[in-house]
Amino acid sequence: MILSSANSSESFQKTDQGNTQLDYSFVGKWGSFGTGPGQFNRPHDIAFDSVGNMYVSDRDNNRIQKFTHNGTFIKTWGSKGDKNGQFSIPYSIAIDGLDNIYVADRENSRIQKFDTNGTFLAKYGTDGDSDGQFHRPEDVRIQPHTGDIYVTDTYNNRIERFDKNFTFITKWGSKGTADGQFKLPHAIGFDSKGNVYIDELERPGVQIFDNQGKFIGKWGTVGPADGQFSLPQEHLWIDPNDHLYLVDGASNPRVQIFDTSGHLLGKIGSHCKISTGEGCIDPDGPGPLELGDGQFSKPEHVSIDSLGNVYVVDRGNARIQVFAPARNEYGK
Repeated sequence: MILSSANSSESFQKTDQGNTQLDYSFVGKWGSFGTGPGQFNRPHDIAFDSVGNMYVSDRDNNRIQKFTHNGTFIKTWGSKGDKNGQFSIPYSIAIDGLDNIYVADRENSRIQKFDTNGTFLAKYGTDGDSDGQFHRPEDVRIQPHTGDIYVTDTYNNRIERFDKNFTFITKWGSKGTADGQFKLPHAIGFDSKGNVYIDELERPGVQIFDNQGKFIGKWGTVGPADGQFSLPQEHLWIDPNDHLYLVDGASNPRVQIFDTSGHLLGKIGSHCKISTGEGCIDPDGPGPLELGDGQFSKPEHVSIDSLGNVYVVDRGNARIQVFAPARNEYGK
């Protein structure tokens, strides 16, 4: 088994009274720094296909890695470049209902599409600011009810929406601090009503829109306390119960859990107790990753499988950590 046994006594619990308690315990991890199979250099995102296989964007190795549900390596594809199937910093991953895989190829300012074997199928976008163009996009997400594809066109400070054939539908946003404007939009999530949640690198919390881009609301403040955020802010995920999991910045590494109104429900993770600045280390030996189950260094992304297990991309430690809910709300 790649995942370690579920013997950690550390659990991560709610901090806001009066809301549903969401408790998680560490159950496993895999990965280390390197270029070999199952190793990572600044991993970024994780996504699941319909049979539970996992895909991780290994960004500074410019490749996608595929694993079984328990972290056993299956295959990898990609290399550095701008040709079909190559990458220049693969960022986020989305998988549609047909198991097509979409990768935000950030520095190539495009989205690439693959099958589950890594066979190149199509690409969308070029560098620019016209409809259907991108400038360093950082997230791609698929609305589960409509199949529409949303992209954070990060350095154009806007959101673009496409149909399932990647035909342009609409866009919204511009650079600024007013409602509906952005300071580097970074991640996208959808609630059960189809509303769109956007977090930004340089503004705390989220802005909320309908699917046409009409501003609905916002919440979040900067700070170290529970329910606050450090900047730059990282990615988010919304589960089927409308719980929003948001990765805090590197200076306060944790995943905080909210309802869609911004009420804090729980949190996962903490700082490394001993760190070189690049990851947790063992105080009794020279190697990394011997200490710190449930501790993070520069966490980047969070994703949830069909059983409600939370997967955190622990970038600074070049690994994936997995947490199981104490009370299963997924009916599994």
